[in-house]
Amino acid sequence: MSDIRVKGFDDVSFWREEDIGLIVIRASSTGQIRKKTLDELIMALSTASIDQSIKSIAITGQNEVFCRDIGDWENPTDILNSLRALASIIYSLEKPVYAILNGDATDTGYELALLCDTIIASPEARLGFNTSYMFSMGGSLSSLRFNGIEIAKATEKVNCDYVFPHSDLLGEAKTKIQELCSNNYVLRRKNRLRFIREAVGEEHIAILSKISESNNMFTKSKQIGV
Repeated sequence: MSDIRVKGFDDVSFWREEDIGLIVIRASSTGQIRKKTLDELIMALSTASIDQSIKSIAITGQNEVFCRDIGDWENPTDILNSLRALASIIYSLEKPVYAILNGDATDTGYELALLCDTIIASPEARLGFNTSYMFSMGGSLSSLRFNGIEIAKATEKVNCDYVFPHSDLLGEAKTKIQELCSNNYVLRRKNRLRFIREAVGEEHIAILSKISESNNMFTKSKQIGV
């Protein structure tokens, strides 16, 4: 293992295992990430994209959780800009991108996984979306690849591509990635890039409209003393 961790990262770890660039999301114990996590993930992906020794990129989580949601929406426009940039860079990468779900990947976490070319999961992981979740990274389009998007245990061809035992998830995933490395993921992803950008744009308009509506309701409630 060759450590190429980027200095200054707090929410993401990054190193190379053989020819796979492994990016680890350090979500909180409850599965929350923040804008800083998104920005560091973008930086790690950018670094992996130009490292000639890296042939494939894999995104995973630490401990027993991948990612569940974003914890701080105090500045929604900044969050949405980072989400848009993250979706764009993944879809623009010239290398295959894999999600290795070591634990729960719900809402934001599952939408991130759906951006990847292949989803590999532990059988204990719960994947999917809550009914109230609003897509923000093209999930309105990318979720069409599977039939089961409500939260449920990982099941091959229902909400993920492959399921391997948690005890050797990374090892099994690395073997599968080597088997799949010749697949033409990049070209297929590029063909969908325009559509994913359009989907993200529509999703962000819906989110901002919802936030504006909530703010208006809060203002009216204060005015009438509720």
